[in-house]
Amino acid sequence: CAHSALYCSQEQFIDTPTREKGQFLWDAANESETVLRAFGDRNLSWQGLRDMARAQARYWPTGQLNEVYPNDDGAQDYPTFTARYPEWVWRYYLSTGDHETVVGLLPVLRNLSGYLTRSVDPSTGLVSGLQLPNNGTGQYGYDYGTVADTTMNVLSANAHRRIASVAALAGDQGSAAAESTAADALTAQINAQLVDASGLYVDGLRADGSQSTHASQLANACALAYGVCPAGQAAAVGRYVASLDISVEPDHGLELLRGLHAAGRDDDVVRLLTDRSFPGWAAILASGGTFTWETWTPSDLIGDSMSHGWGASALVAMQEALLGVTPMAAGSGDPPTLVAVIPPAHPTRLRWARGTFPTPAGTYAVAWRRAGGSLRLSLTVPPNAGARCGLPTAAVARVTEAGAPLSRSAGVQVRSSPGQALVLSLPAGTYDLAVRL
Repeated sequence: CAHSALYCSQEQFIDTPTREKGQFLWDAANESETVLRAFGDRNLSWQGLRDMARAQARYWPTGQLNEVYPNDDGAQDYPTFTARYPEWVWRYYLSTGDHETVVGLLPVLRNLSGYLTRSVDPSTGLVSGLQLPNNGTGQYGYDYGTVADTTMNVLSANAHRRIASVAALAGDQGSAAAESTAADALTAQINAQLVDASGLYVDGLRADGSQSTHASQLANACALAYGVCPAGQAAAVGRYVASLDISVEPDHGLELLRGLHAAGRDDDVVRLLTDRSFPGWAAILASGGTFTWETWTPSDLIGDSMSHGWGASALVAMQEALLGVTPMAAGSGDPPTLVAVIPPAHPTRLRWARGTFPTPAGTYAVAWRRAGGSLRLSLTVPPNAGARCGLPTAAVARVTEAGAPLSRSAGVQVRSSPGQALVLSLPAGTYDLAVRL
């Protein structure tokens, strides 16, 4: 995955080095998250976000963003790509802490929010009536014959939520509150109208108001990944998503894996990454591939690419779900760089993981292992950085650092409330934590 993202990072992010070499927004967003996590590079992400902002200024006073820019295609809008942009902005901020750039994009995000708001049908409260291209195929039976598409609505709810976070960074509490209200309203309508009797997300509403009869993996994985699915519904939705193996194309692989992780199904994250019996990442390796593909079953006849970076974002999910490391927004009193370190709670397929995590402050090193009823976590936090470490116990007495009680470890603070899963605040340094399970 790192190799694939690297070779799609040239003078700009590109979809593939072997075809048109265009900076498509969705491709760029996936590749951006990957190179930020694999190499700590922020330059192309900074450039790509600003390129898309310039495309809006050039072509879209109505708030959309171009599907690809800069190039000579003119004004082209994929609504789902537009709705993905605020997520890209926020993930960039979490990885870099670049307050100035992100706040500077707020006017672009406000325009985008206006586009989404104007696309809401007042009779349903759902984003409706947008032309959603399917990239040439109807993958996995996804129902494109709806007027209110579930995936588009989920992306839109998340877009409002991310814009609210950026507005709060800028100190614009009024806009932050308005965007949060829009996100909550859209989320409520999704859960009221786009969930069938079995509790699964259908692909959308038809023009006559009836639900689609198809519940795709994509719609359900996105509902999990973007926090639209209520906690009480997550287990059933996650079970359904896992039962479909990989039934999304590589561009949505990150959302699939994040959705499974959100549902507490990290075993299935491991399975989907390693099972060669169905099209996916492992099948590419089994066939001799050295690069992620545009589609799991490429066709030379129609020019499908076998060197496409958007599937490389599985690396991000590996870090978050399996290594257990995710960048966080630093709060008041926190060091400028902050990550969450939470080893998987109940793995059966994965017994250990080890990796590094580059940040502007330096590189974190993380290694965890389960054996003999205990969890061992080794962690190095670079200077001017910190970590929030979540551990699978509520009892401080069950945790030691370098063989001694936590109370003897300088700078370590317990951030969780009594009876809750233990959360530790760790300043810069090297730690050897052991937990009796």
